[in-house]
Parts: sequence; structure tokens; C-alpha cells
Amino acid sequence: MLRHILTLLLLALRLTAGAVEPALIGVGETWAFLPATNEPPAGWREPGFDDAEWRHGDSGFGSSNRGENTPFHGLVRGSGTIYFRKEFRLEDPAEVAALVLRADWQGGFVAYLNGSEVVRRSLGAPGSPLTFTNRSEWRPAGWAEDIVLTNFASHLRPGTNVLAVQVHPPERPGFDLVFVPELLANFHRGPYAQNHAPGVLSILWRTPLAGPATLEFGVTPELGRTVPGGVMTNYSLATIEGLPPGSRCYYRVRVAGLAGDTISPTYEFRMPAAEGPATVLLIGDSGSGARAQFEVGRQLERLAGEADAFIHLGDIVYPWLHPAQTDTRCLSVYRDIFQSVPSFMTWGNHDLIFGSSHFQAAFRMPTNNVPALEHLQDKTQPDFYYSFDVGDAHFAVMYWPWNYLYVMKSDSPQARWLEADLAASAKRWKFICLHHPVNTSSSHRFDDYDLDRVPDRLQVEAALLPIAARQGVRLIFSGHDHAYERFQPTQRVTTVVSGGGGTSLYGLVEKDTNSASFYPRWHLSRLDIQSDTLRLTAVGADGKPLDALEFRDTPADSADPDGDGLGTLAEELTGSDPQKPDTDGDGLPDGWEFLRGLDPAKPMVTPSADGVTGPGDPRWLAEFLAEPIPRPRTELRVHNLDGVRMQLRWLGVVGFRLLVESSPAPDSGFQPIEGLSPGGLAEDRQALELKMEPLARYFRVRLIAE
Repeated sequence: MLRHILTLLLLALRLTAGAVEPALIGVGETWAFLPATNEPPAGWREPGFDDAEWRHGDSGFGSSNRGENTPFHGLVRGSGTIYFRKEFRLEDPAEVAALVLRADWQGGFVAYLNGSEVVRRSLGAPGSPLTFTNRSEWRPAGWAEDIVLTNFASHLRPGTNVLAVQVHPPERPGFDLVFVPELLANFHRGPYAQNHAPGVLSILWRTPLAGPATLEFGVTPELGRTVPGGVMTNYSLATIEGLPPGSRCYYRVRVAGLAGDTISPTYEFRMPAAEGPATVLLIGDSGSGARAQFEVGRQLERLAGEADAFIHLGDIVYPWLHPAQTDTRCLSVYRDIFQSVPSFMTWGNHDLIFGSSHFQAAFRMPTNNVPALEHLQDKTQPDFYYSFDVGDAHFAVMYWPWNYLYVMKSDSPQARWLEADLAASAKRWKFICLHHPVNTSSSHRFDDYDLDRVPDRLQVEAALLPIAARQGVRLIFSGHDHAYERFQPTQRVTTVVSGGGGTSLYGLVEKDTNSASFYPRWHLSRLDIQSDTLRLTAVGADGKPLDALEFRDTPADSADPDGDGLGTLAEELTGSDPQKPDTDGDGLPDGWEFLRGLDPAKPMVTPSADGVTGPGDPRWLAEFLAEPIPRPRTELRVHNLDGVRMQLRWLGVVGFRLLVESSPAPDSGFQPIEGLSPGGLAEDRQALELKMEPLARYFRVRLIAE
């Protein structure tokens, strides 16, 4: 009773709880821990205890096979009990109007805030004594609980605080310890943003506070406008309309209470631009809770400031998408992305195990205009498939989680919608995203979940590829197979599997003859669009590039149909393919390799025995990716052949002829090379041998419009 009175007195003194970041201790942060072989040291629950000699690891923790961030395999000795400590700083405890411990666990635990017990689960009555040998009642992991600790907020102090937890394994034989914690202030989900229609921004949040909420927003950090959020019932949403494309929106949530208001920090969100360059980050098959997911997440966070959109290719949470794991395996992991970057989610098979409602409660996606009766007949819903624009790009996000749940027929409502949607878009670049791959060399290559004796991937290919080719789609992204794979274009459409977002990886099953590169690696995909140039980069969990693809948007009937800067004659002479911008699959465009004297038809590294393509010489890939896009419209290089002869090589440009000139001075006096008429792609001449001269000469190419 005295604790409750002190808490009410503290709240009565508060006029407004300030903008403390909700995650006092976020998922994935580093904790100190001590596997118990005897009773823990005195004072281990208190701030200031020296835990330097303890082990350290990132949460969550576990000795099961569920994919925890810090696994305990072979580490836990003695009783199996583990003691944890995590210090955190808080400038003003009065800013905390509500306190929540989110915990997923297997076994049982007792948690202490600055030395005082605040909650226990599966280990008897509160306050009852425990030894390090105690075993807990049986409780399976996978069902995180949000435990409201607001009554214990009075234990918080200015400066350093500590959350200490002792976790005991279950008494049931064969089941191991699991512990995944978060400590949250005021808001235990969000606030985060969902851009589900042009000019429309929805802000979602959850809080244990029950009171009228207001969304405050504006085009500057001073805000100035409000939208009512309604009466809070632990979950709320407010919508802003009329935001101009490319504008910045600042927002925060204010919740009224008897003792004063509680406000969130102010966050910044950038609406997608209506035209111009765009950078899009993509991942798939991520939500395992394993270390790899957090490593890929750190790369996403590193690149978030450059991103105009984020796309998840499905299987957002493993083993299933459920409110008990949506935060610890998605929303909390990618908190910065969801707060600031337009995010678009694709339906995967693991996201539908409990139906569609859990997905729709967490994510607000755009919708399509297909009539309700057609959705009913096709067993789909308006937000199952949709499209959106960002800069000069148009994305169609499809519903095809796996063939056990859905197969898109060529005359289905979704197929008709896709054809019409792509045809209506005037964007230069068009893309399709879906969960199920169009092609794969990995574990799902021979799947036949609808039992029709046709591999599922061939059904996807037959339904999607003709539409994509007719409507000018250049890339199709998918997940489902837990690897990265890029295929050579078919009818000018390149398919990419990007399913290495953090769950267990899949290996090579049968290398498809059209596979350009295959990497069983955790990764994200980065798509950069600049005017007429597209660049795709696969970025590993360590931040290093795995693969790349770059080409210009050139007409299919031009002298350079694959957009790599080489005309058909040059492609023939080099042995490269005029329909493939990266013939050898080493991540370097054919024209770029040709210009530097490399062989565009021979990969930098020969595929290994299992068919897994190496990253080539990382120095070449790094050099290529260091060049900005779009690169110069044409380039020229001089190669010393044998000390007597030199060779000039240049890249052509569709729609222009090139005049090659030389001069004894770098800034003036350039004249056409004698005997060489204007060339370029129109004549397919892109190299010239000359006799070495004793005096220095300077060369350049000049574009001449046809």
C-alpha cells in the first residue's frame, strides 16, 4: 500500500511525462550473464555491481534450437540457472508514466529493478526464497508476455538503473532455458508509421495508459497540427492525410492522464517522392530471433538514412506471425526503420498460419480496387496485393505465399489487376514483389504443394512472367528460399531471390541453368534507381557486398538491348551475351569489364564444386560499387598492349554517335583521330588500336546526337 501511495504522489507532481525513448532496454542489446555453479555474488541485483568478469551477450538468450541471438549450446554448466544484469540510464524518472517488461521465456524467472523484486513467473509465490538449484514449472517459449510494472516505477532513479533477472530451467527433462527481454516506458509498441496510400500516413501505437490520445504532427519539428486518436484501449491508430510527395512529416503521440500528459519522442518520416531517384531496401524470411537477424537489422539501420522505402518479402516472423512474437522478432528489431521509412510488407506462408488478422493488426498496407465479390471467390482480401510508387519506380506487391494456400491463375482477379495496374503506370521502372520465387536452385525447387505434379515455381513463372514481360517489368523479387540468388534475364525480366533476412539458411539443391549467382548467405538487397540507370546490390550481414547488377534502361530493339554499354558487335567480339548485362554472373557489368580490359564472359572466380558462386575478386566489386550512379554516359580507357601498341576502349550510348579525339594538351587542341569516322553503338565500333607515340597524348570521346 505504501508503494502505491508513493507512486500516486510522484504522478501527482508530474504535469507532463517527457519524451523518454520507449525502449529503456531494447531487444538485441548486450547483457552481462553468469551461469550458476553456486549462489550468485552479493549485490548482483544492485546498480554499481562490477560484472566485468561475467560473460556478455546480446539478447535474446537460449539453449534451445529456436534461434536465439546468444545461444547457450555447450555453455551452460551446473544447475542450468543463469543470472542476468543490464544497466540503463534514465535522466528523469518522472518521464516514465507506464513501465512494461516484455518477456518471452522457457522455464521461469524473477526480475529485480534496482534490487527490488518486481515480477516472477513459474517460480512460486512472490518473495519466496530460491537457490540456484531450483527448477521452474513447465512453461514453453514462443509466447511473450507484456507485464505491466507501472506500480514499481517509483524504484527508478536518475542516472544508472539496473534490471537484474535470474532465469531457471524447467523441471521437465529435455527442455532448455530461453529468455528474451525488453523494458519499455510509456509505449510498448511504437509509435511507428505506415504509409498505406499516397499522401496518407497512419501512426500506430500501444500503451498501457488508458486516456484520450492525440497525434501531433507538422512539416517541422515544432509540429503545430493535431489529429485525435480516440480513447485508448491499449491500442490505437491515427491517420494524417494530404501530405505532399517527398515531404517530411514530424510526429509524436500525446496521451492525457489524470496526473498529466505523456508524450512520445518526436519522430521524422519522409513521404515517398513523386519522381526522381530512389533507394529501396529489401529483405525476406527474417524473424527467427537469431543473431543473423540482428546483424542484417544493423545493416538496415546503417542504410536507413539513405532509404526511400523498405520492402519485406514475407515470412516476417517465425515460426508464425502472432502478437506474442511480432514485437520481439520484427517491430522492435527494426524499430528505426518503421518509425522513419515507408515500409511495405508482403504476405508469406508463415505469416498466415493463424489467419490474416494478426498481420493486419500490426501492418497497414495499401489496398487494391478489386470488387469484394471477386476477393471472396478468389479467397483474397483488398490488402493482400497492392501497388505503390517511389520516385521513378512502380512496385506491385503480389499475394502468393505458397501453393498450398493460393495459386494465381492467368484469368484470376489478381492477374487481371496486375496487368491493369502495370499498364496504367507511366513510371520508367517497374518491379514485382512476392513471397514465392519465380525460380530457385534451393530447397523449394521441387515443391509441389498443390499436388498437380508440376513444380510450384513453374506455375509461378507461367502466371507472372508473361505479364511482367508485356508490361516492361525489369526485376521480380521474392523470398521463401533462405538464400540470395540472381537469375539471368528472361524476356528482359531478371528474377531475384532475397530470402536471407536472418532465419536458417538453405543450400543448393540443383543449380538452375539460368542462375547467374547463388549465395547461401544472410543479406539484404539494395535497389538504387538514378534516371536511366538501375543498380542492385546484395549486402551481406557483415556489410560487405555479395553481388551486384547494373544496367541502363535501353529499348529492346536498340543496339544495346541489355543496357551494359556494349553494342552487339562488341558483345560478339568479347563473347558476351547482348541480352545479359552481366554475362558471367560475377556482379560486374559487361561494359565495365570490357572498358578495364577484363573478360566479361569469364567470371572472376570459378564456381566451387557445389555450384556456389564466389563473390569474385572483392577488390573489383568494391571498385565498381564505389562509383556513383548514374556513371558517366560514356567512358574511355587507354590500354598499353605491348609497349609498341595501345588500345582505346570506350562505351557507347544508345541514340548517340561518338567522336574519338586526341590532343597533346589536356585542356585544348583536341582533334578527331585521323582515319576514324564517328562511331559508337550505331556502328558497333568500341575499340581502336594505335601505335604508341613518344610524346604524351590525351584522348576523349564526344557525344554526337543522331
